[in-house]
Amino acid sequence: MLKILLLLLFSQSAYSIDTKAEQAIVIDFNTQEILFKKNADTLIAPASMSKIMTVYVAFERLQKTDLSIYDTCIISPKAYKMGGSRTFLEIDSQVTINDLLKGIIIQSGNDASVALAECLSGTEADFATLMNVYAKKLGMNNSNFINSSGWPEKNHYSTVRDLAILSNSLIKDFSDLYEYFNLKEFTYNDIKQPNRNKLLIKVEGADGLKTGYTKKSGWGIAGSAIRENRRITVVINGTNSSRSRLNESSNLLNWAFSQTSQNILLEKNQFIKKVDVWLGNQPTINLVIEKDVISILSFDQIQLIESTISYNQPVSVPIKKGDKLGIMEIKIPGKKTLEVNLVADKFVDKINPLFKVFAAIKYLIFGTSLDEI
Repeated sequence: MLKILLLLLFSQSAYSIDTKAEQAIVIDFNTQEILFKKNADTLIAPASMSKIMTVYVAFERLQKTDLSIYDTCIISPKAYKMGGSRTFLEIDSQVTINDLLKGIIIQSGNDASVALAECLSGTEADFATLMNVYAKKLGMNNSNFINSSGWPEKNHYSTVRDLAILSNSLIKDFSDLYEYFNLKEFTYNDIKQPNRNKLLIKVEGADGLKTGYTKKSGWGIAGSAIRENRRITVVINGTNSSRSRLNESSNLLNWAFSQTSQNILLEKNQFIKKVDVWLGNQPTINLVIEKDVISILSFDQIQLIESTISYNQPVSVPIKKGDKLGIMEIKIPGKKTLEVNLVADKFVDKINPLFKVFAAIKYLIFGTSLDEI
């Protein structure tokens, strides 16, 4: 297997980023590349960021069943008595799914979260079981939900990486319903409350998602913003105040937009190398890129990018257009190595048997394949 080292890109480091948050992750939505992470897999108490999963389950039900946002739910004593942030629901009242969703997303209502869970699954415990089914389905491998509101429980935990997976999945799977997260205020029972997510008014393009706080884990937020068709999602936790939460999440979002960019490193069918063909009716074939290779390049991460290509020399026939003939490995400091398939750009058949011996002798003597006979 022949290997060749190629210089692909050179860039000077121009910026660095850090955060006061104990845990953080920044992800480019389109490519799913992680632009920054800090203790991303540390278990945390997700607090009210848990409500993103509660809403995900409800959105799925609205999308795939006859459930309507105008259907009503009866408020149980358990829901009514919930402490913490509230929507101020009245016991035994009938509240629409629409109002419960607004109460959960905008006001972070624990009462609304329990009411919706009981309405959809009978009990909050059964709803939490469903939350865990969805978590597993989405690949949230380090999360476990005990309740629908994020009320502190010993075995109720997640990570900022898992919450980012959940946030991006909700945005992707329910693009029409996602607009709930961009609502700035909600009035229920004559009580007007603003959205607790201050990113909506402080950061350009911000349109979600959810804040959270517990005394044990500190202030956290899952936020997302879109600018010029590029979306960035950030999840942080463990800041020491609501102001710090806003500042740290804002800084990370603005850094991602200003200091990173989406780049096409290689284009589909881009020529990489011409190689010899063994006993083919054509002497050479071009190795080309199978598909576009897109990466988010951060100036503070990248000083040198290298690529290595490997393939068998010479290439054996028959060869069909698009056959995988080699691999290019692209190494970006701080990122996972990219493996890109190199494929044939055309069809090459076996040589006429009458010329096979002459072609083999020519290759062995001169190191080249058949040109003309």
